[in-house]
Amino acid sequence: MIFGIDIVKGSLRGRIRPEYALVVLDNDKEEEYRVTRSKLFRMVRELKPDIVAFDSIQELFSSKRELVDFLKVLPSSIKFVQIAGKESLHAIARRYGIRMNIRSPADEARACAYLASFGVGSEISVFFDKTIITVSRNRSLGKGGWHQNRYRRRVHDEVRMIFNEIKEILKNKGFEFSEDVRFGYGGISRGTLLVNAERSEVPINSFKTKNVQVRVEAIERDKIEYIPLKKRVRHLIVGIDPGSTVGVAVLDLDGKVLGVRSKKGWSFSEVIEYILSFGKPVIVATDKSNAPEYVSKVRSAFNAIIYTPRDDMSVERKIQLTRGYKVFNDHERDALSSAIEAFNSYKNKLMNIEKRMPAGYDLDAVKAGVIKGIPLKTILGEERREEKKEKKTVPSKVDREEIKRKDRLIEELYEENRILKEEIKELRREIESLKQRIVSISREEHERIRRDNYIKTLEAENKRLRMELSEKNSKIDELESKLAVIKRMRYLELFEGWKWVKVLKKFTKEEIERVEKEFGINENDIIFIHDCSGGGKTTAEYLIKKGVKAIISSSPMSHLASSLFEEAGIPVIDVENVEVEIADEIVLLNSKKFEERYLEEKRKMEKRKLDLLEELIQEYRLKRKNI
Repeated sequence: MIFGIDIVKGSLRGRIRPEYALVVLDNDKEEEYRVTRSKLFRMVRELKPDIVAFDSIQELFSSKRELVDFLKVLPSSIKFVQIAGKESLHAIARRYGIRMNIRSPADEARACAYLASFGVGSEISVFFDKTIITVSRNRSLGKGGWHQNRYRRRVHDEVRMIFNEIKEILKNKGFEFSEDVRFGYGGISRGTLLVNAERSEVPINSFKTKNVQVRVEAIERDKIEYIPLKKRVRHLIVGIDPGSTVGVAVLDLDGKVLGVRSKKGWSFSEVIEYILSFGKPVIVATDKSNAPEYVSKVRSAFNAIIYTPRDDMSVERKIQLTRGYKVFNDHERDALSSAIEAFNSYKNKLMNIEKRMPAGYDLDAVKAGVIKGIPLKTILGEERREEKKEKKTVPSKVDREEIKRKDRLIEELYEENRILKEEIKELRREIESLKQRIVSISREEHERIRRDNYIKTLEAENKRLRMELSEKNSKIDELESKLAVIKRMRYLELFEGWKWVKVLKKFTKEEIERVEKEFGINENDIIFIHDCSGGGKTTAEYLIKKGVKAIISSSPMSHLASSLFEEAGIPVIDVENVEVEIADEIVLLNSKKFEERYLEEKRKMEKRKLDLLEELIQEYRLKRKNI
């Protein structure tokens, strides 16, 4: 059973509770639901699917701790699989022939489920492949005399017995483990076993007796690890330009340029390593009609197909193919042009494969197989079963008219064949004539082409410089506008009793460190925060330790952060309750109105503390009275 999930509305950190589209694949059955987060988790616990697949883990869990706590209560056989990574879900679905509407959460959930069934995606791993078993007392022994010592000895002896029994089970099952023992009066007070196996493989479960408790837990990772379900090899088309300076161009099977590089004295092993960093070549291409030995050597290293043009590629053809791509020298241009030419020669065949591909197969791998000459049906695993039947030939009467008709057809085909051969000869002569014309192009024509290209280069440079000038003029206008605002704020600061305050764009650790580094955060500073949504315990405690005077917030702050400021006696004032002037990273505050509001907030905080204290006293008196 596989769950495919996508969020429909809401978010984990927003006011609207999230709802999810859920598609359940169970053998040949497919069911679709719309569920809340709590119902989704309940279905996972009750139905125990093999895989729970989703676009991103952040749609389900707001933190690693929340994820770990949920996984602890589930069987370890359930895999949580994230489908998208560097590629979007839509791109991956397209590669596997799955059609989907990107605006439909149900379609995205369905795509996640089917892609996971194909072995696509990465399993979320939060535990190491190690398990810790802790055997200890189930209760505190306390102080006591002779009878208490006898009881202590009996409990410690029970801990020792259960610890040794578990060790014996692990040894008999062939598990590797290490142990750590804390001895107590009459036996063991605590024993720990670190087993080199996943939690699901260890044949011991947590349990308690009257005097002993056994806890079996997986060891948590520091960070979430993403483990691919299947290792996918990207197939490539590689263009090589050999020589003292080697040029290499790498394309994928969609014709997208992944990398172009050249290097003088580039060793063969380094070239191979560079190519492998992108994937595995299925075609190695050159711009020569006869492949150089170096190119053949690269082809052999990858057991790839070699591509050579019918004739050596001309400079004009190379320039035409690489127009629009950034190349730094002739070596990179030659390598890239040969790779593009190879792709173009297979382009129609590859497009035809895309149209014929059924869902559930890696399009990239299928294309690579077809390029190597493997039939599509063989790649897709379709086996043709032909039944051999012996058929008895039944003598039939010869139809003379049918024989004459076929003789005429044969004569017509012979004549058509002769005409086509003549046309082929004529076309070959024409091709040879055109080759001679190309060879006889004058130096003046070459010079004209070079001059035209130079003029085009100058025109392009001129256009680029004009655009750059326009951008700089726009920047000057923007800065002048900002300067006018700053002058006005400076006037307010000097003559109207306004005060400059330090600004945090976001309530995050990184933003606090940036402001600390650039401006410093000192005692009695007033801090203005544009976006308070990212704030938590760490960020709040940092500002509290700095001894800031007050916080002015432009958006709602988390309850935890505001509570910490409340406990520290630092008011959090909404921007609507003070008068400010805001311009980008500069904020001015009306000192007089701020002080009035600040004192009012401090009085409210003191009142809340007194009210709380009074409430506690009343509760205490009530309890005393009941006693």
